[in-house]
Amino acid sequence: MRRTTREEQSPIFRFYANDWLASNDRVKLSLEEQGAYILLYCRCWISFEIEYDEEVLSRMCNCTIDKIRRIFAKLVEKEFLVKKERNGKTYFICVQAEQERKEQAINRVKKQKAGKLGAKIRWGNK
Repeated sequence: MRRTTREEQSPIFRFYANDWLASNDRVKLSLEEQGAYILLYCRCWISFEIEYDEEVLSRMCNCTIDKIRRIFAKLVEKEFLVKKERNGKTYFICVQAEQERKEQAINRVKKQKAGKLGAKIRWGNK
């Protein structure tokens, strides 16, 4: 079911190559961990969170269950992912995706206000 316009998720997120390459935390991740993180970031962007199901996650990241355990441990340790418990299940939230989501919401409100002000100036109170 489609969400209302107010709840609708932006289909894009900003990913700054320079910030990613310059990140001190990123250089401490293996190439495999970096790739898994990008896949998980995209999943978090779409779904807001990831349920911790090792079998599904290992398939999603194209690796073994043992590797996904190690990858998740490292991503949580470096605070790329935050662990949440709800209804007896474990979920992970991507910190960077949540920050981006908040920034987009703030920018959306600013642009709405600017648009309304511009229309009022141009058209008056008709």
